[in-house]
Amino acid sequence: MSAGEPAPSSAVALESADLRIDCYVRSGVPAPIAEIVDGVVGRLESLCEAGRIDEYRVSGWPPETGAASAPSRGELVAAFERWADRNGCSIEPGFRRRERPTSPLGTESAAARERVRVPVVALALSADGDVTDPAALRGVVPYTERPNTADERTYTVDEWLSAVESDAADRDAPAAGPDPSLIPGGQR
Repeated sequence: MSAGEPAPSSAVALESADLRIDCYVRSGVPAPIAEIVDGVVGRLESLCEAGRIDEYRVSGWPPETGAASAPSRGELVAAFERWADRNGCSIEPGFRRRERPTSPLGTESAAARERVRVPVVALALSADGDVTDPAALRGVVPYTERPNTADERTYTVDEWLSAVESDAADRDAPAAGPDPSLIPGGQR
């Protein structure tokens, strides 16, 4: 995020205690992308150590259809879409639903033909770790604020982490006096 850009909106803010972040990563990414993901994990660790988040967990995206013990990719994305709808946001373009070509054997249902494309890395913020519970889900990054308008703005994981880190640094900084360079006459 450059100095002139606004910080991410309050749609995904760290205002609650007991905040957990689930970091979902795509498997099988090339080494340069894996380094970026490692950087995100390191930043989450720093936020946890600084007390800005209570805990975080890194896991791979689940399969499109999951076992009964864990949510599937489709269930996660559906929960993320519900969060976005409630908050006037969108999770596109980071997440996309696409139609898969039909099988020549004709054995698939219409629901099985839809495929969810997920970002390389995404964050789900929750109060208790249950990201599929609408009452617990506090935010999803990346997200788009004011979708389909002239003011549309997409916030990335990097931008969101930078804003949270900046906010943490501002909170921890000692109260400073006036900037000496602003004193008339240039006295320092």
